[in-house]
Amino acid sequence: MKKSILNLGKALTTNEQKEINGGAWGPCYQKGVMCCRETGTVMGTFCEPGACTRWGTCIYY
Repeated sequence: MKKSILNLGKALTTNEQKEINGGAWGPCYQKGVMCCRETGTVMGTFCEPGACTRWGTCIYY
């Protein structure tokens, strides 16, 4: 059971992450030293200096 749960998904490439549409704060993607996320609003993409974690969240610094 544990192995089947761990294999539910796969890591997305940066290009695949950029193509994701949906929620206001979807998975992040790395753009140089910037961690970027689509806002899902007219504002477009939000990028600040930081790192994208493997869980799809930004750690800003």
